[in-house]
Amino acid sequence: MKTLPLIALLLAGATSAAAQTIQPVCFESFDYAPGAIGGAGGGTGQAGGSGWLSAWWSGGNGDDAVVTAGSLDAVGNKLTTNVDNGGSYRQIDMTPHPNIAPAFKFGSGDGVLWVRFYCQRAAGTTDVYGGLSLWEAGLGERVFIGSPGDSFEWGLEEATNPSNRVTVPGISIDQVVQLVCRVTHVIGGQDTVELWVDPATNYPATAPDATLFVADYQWDEIRIQSGANQGGQTGYDFDEIVIEKEVGGSGSGIGTNYCTANANSTGVGARISATGSTTAGLNFLTLKMEDLPQGQFTLFIASLSSGFVSSPGGSQGDLCVGSPLARFGPVAGYTLQNSGTTGIVEQQIDLTSIPLNPAVAVQPGDTWFFQGWYRDNNPGPVSNFSDGLSITYQ
Repeated sequence: MKTLPLIALLLAGATSAAAQTIQPVCFESFDYAPGAIGGAGGGTGQAGGSGWLSAWWSGGNGDDAVVTAGSLDAVGNKLTTNVDNGGSYRQIDMTPHPNIAPAFKFGSGDGVLWVRFYCQRAAGTTDVYGGLSLWEAGLGERVFIGSPGDSFEWGLEEATNPSNRVTVPGISIDQVVQLVCRVTHVIGGQDTVELWVDPATNYPATAPDATLFVADYQWDEIRIQSGANQGGQTGYDFDEIVIEKEVGGSGSGIGTNYCTANANSTGVGARISATGSTTAGLNFLTLKMEDLPQGQFTLFIASLSSGFVSSPGGSQGDLCVGSPLARFGPVAGYTLQNSGTTGIVEQQIDLTSIPLNPAVAVQPGDTWFFQGWYRDNNPGPVSNFSDGLSITYQ
């Protein structure tokens, strides 16, 4: 059939949540000069980063955690705990987030947040726990993210019920990792914290490494702490704390559709859509194609230009992206998706490595054009295309 050369061309060289968009809440890089991070008793401490209500503070000590050289994220410095069981705190500015924090605390409304940071137990130290806590200012710790006491594994713990903990075996706490958490709040119901250790993306769609279910709680502050070393040496390293929120509802997305799709064997044309963020640096894009014939292989393609080629290679559809063409297939490290019984496929895209030749990263100001290609039997073996989707990045 004439469609076979098209299949060869597209393959050569190269389950997600309801549709949401990611928006920033706060960020801290610890790229300060070495020294104490916080002011004693809530006094003035370091106040860089963005999205915070206050500077760092350190309870009764000015040096519960100190900025030290040797970044975990390869930029600037890092933060290292310095006092056994001492904590350094910073409160989040809740004013911009009435959609997810109507009472100025996360958890006072339904919603999903992402929390990620780099950490490790510092070389030569003997702390038996260390991590970052979701904290309710003036009321106490709610959820602990890191290495819970005496576990020597990365995990999660409900602070008011320490028996409620989960850990991930087999990953050293003495080596740098990135911990990524999705925190889901449900008013009047059970909240969920999902943990990934060193995931491939900042917004993983794979099964979490650990999941903690917690009774409804609220928080508006973070705390960094380590200790219980019984006279040994304190020290946990932290870097690049990022907190973000999901906004939008089911069916929302990013990008603008163009180029009408031709009907397939289902009687309608396949549709492409995307969820994620139009901020290139967040590297968050999931493509979705639906109204597909069942049990057929599919492939997403992209270009920095739109185009139009009618029925290329004998296809029943129209190619609506230009050249050169990026193919998100096995040669580029992507799984060839199958529409299965639902007629729907989804695929996360790495914006830092679009598989052109050579691979390129999406840059602010770029407009990328995406399309889906798929096989069909209509009535014999043939191929078709979805409509197109353009996304402009900032």
